[in-house]
Amino acid sequence: MNSPKFLNYEIRPLKFAERKMLSASLTKICNHFKGEYQYIGLGGLTFTDFKLFHKELHISELTSIEGGDFSLEKLEYNAPFSFIKIIKDMSTNVLGSIDYSKKSIVWLDYDGVLEEYMFTDLRILFSKLPKGSVYLVTCNRELKDNETQQEYTLEQFKDEFGTLVPFKLTNTSFSGKENFNTIRTMFSQQIDKALKERNNAENEESKFFQLFNLCYQENRGARMYTFGGFIGESSFDLKTLELSSQEIVKTGEEPFHLKFPNLTLKEMDLINKNFGDEVKLQEMNIFKTADVKKYYDTYKYLPMFLDVRM
Repeated sequence: MNSPKFLNYEIRPLKFAERKMLSASLTKICNHFKGEYQYIGLGGLTFTDFKLFHKELHISELTSIEGGDFSLEKLEYNAPFSFIKIIKDMSTNVLGSIDYSKKSIVWLDYDGVLEEYMFTDLRILFSKLPKGSVYLVTCNRELKDNETQQEYTLEQFKDEFGTLVPFKLTNTSFSGKENFNTIRTMFSQQIDKALKERNNAENEESKFFQLFNLCYQENRGARMYTFGGFIGESSFDLKTLELSSQEIVKTGEEPFHLKFPNLTLKEMDLINKNFGDEVKLQEMNIFKTADVKKYYDTYKYLPMFLDVRM
């Protein structure tokens, strides 16, 4: 993952909010299924999700896979904890050799566009992950031809992804209004296929429960998409997780659009003091209704960055 060369993952506000929202939901999942978890991710240079999940979820078995250009010495120097295991290789080469006897949270936070190897990673994981495990995947949601940078046509997409392509796609399935749903369908179908094969082979009744269907775009940044959920018994009742208050949780086709409100710190404070009083907030003629809505969706997770002069 080479994006840390260009972006500081620590100070991307929407990425920060996404991590915090995911952590709140993952806490409920870990508490419900109990027992120790391990975390497997693509830590890059900042290891931001590793630090968060260690502190918030109390996970100490952490594995970072890094297939980018950074040297192992550079990665080890930047690792925040000595107990993070760093493997310098591509994810597809590594995932099959990891011990999955322990429940796992796996977040494959790819920084590139959709590629076939991501489904290879998926198949490896769903042949091994135990019940109670969480699978998350993030990628750039733009479905474009690498050479022309134009949206795929249906035929181009079929040439690129072959049997992974779902039925009933049209040329509009690759547009900005539909691309995330195309990706979601592809991941969902491949997960269902992998679990069906595993259930038949091992006489199990495992099922994947979608919890996350998220779109976001940093200011002038890439259009990103996160999909995920957990593995449980087919009879599992989602209500037992008590996730209804989690704004980020989306179990169907409709995604959660994570957007940063265009508000100053003083304006945020004013909304807090008049929280829920829509009439009064509109009468002030300070806020746009859309920004207030964005604030309500994200205020518990928004970062506050301060300039500390040394």
